[in-house]
Amino acid sequence: MKKFFKKFLNKKNIVILIVVAILFLLVGWWGSIQFYSAFPSAMPESLREKGRTDTQVIHSMQRTKEVSLLRLGVTGIISRENKSHFFSMEIPGSERAQFIQYSFDAKLGFEGKDVVIKEAGDNTFDVAIPEFKFIGYDHPEYRVVVEQNGALSFGTQQIDTLDMVNNILTDKAKKEYVDSNRDILEEQAKSFYTSIVRSVSPDTKLNFIFKQTEGS
Repeated sequence: MKKFFKKFLNKKNIVILIVVAILFLLVGWWGSIQFYSAFPSAMPESLREKGRTDTQVIHSMQRTKEVSLLRLGVTGIISRENKSHFFSMEIPGSERAQFIQYSFDAKLGFEGKDVVIKEAGDNTFDVAIPEFKFIGYDHPEYRVVVEQNGALSFGTQQIDTLDMVNNILTDKAKKEYVDSNRDILEEQAKSFYTSIVRSVSPDTKLNFIFKQTEGS
């Protein structure tokens, strides 16, 4: 028996055993992949793929008291064009152009916590309203309605659609929305506070003072 084992366990047979063991491992690994691909629910939790979760962490929370007085339905079209040049000369047919149609609901109002109410005597109060501002927007939508590429536009810089969309609501645009609707915002602010006060004290008088936006 000892002579048999000595003869069996020579270098050549040991190499063959190692090769066979590796083949068995590879066949088992391949078979496991095929099985779990067909029946993913059978895969143990420890073997399931990691890293496909969407985790969000709230770092801080702050209460706001913004008063929305007016909602605007805004629709428009923006465009951008890029061209290639040879020194200072424009290359014909190198133009790229894109037109984007957008829409959103703009919200205008003011910061409620900055309102100052002071007694002015004889059942009268002064109400100081802070400057109106662009509070935010809802239901944004945009789509490319026209895209033009000249015959030689392959060398022209691509138009960044996302950058175009991000530039729709600039600080200047927000200010224009507020300035063009100031009369309506003032009337809405008066109606808002008057309805609250009159529901408690119908005889109370209110004097409104509106802060103007800087640069107006």
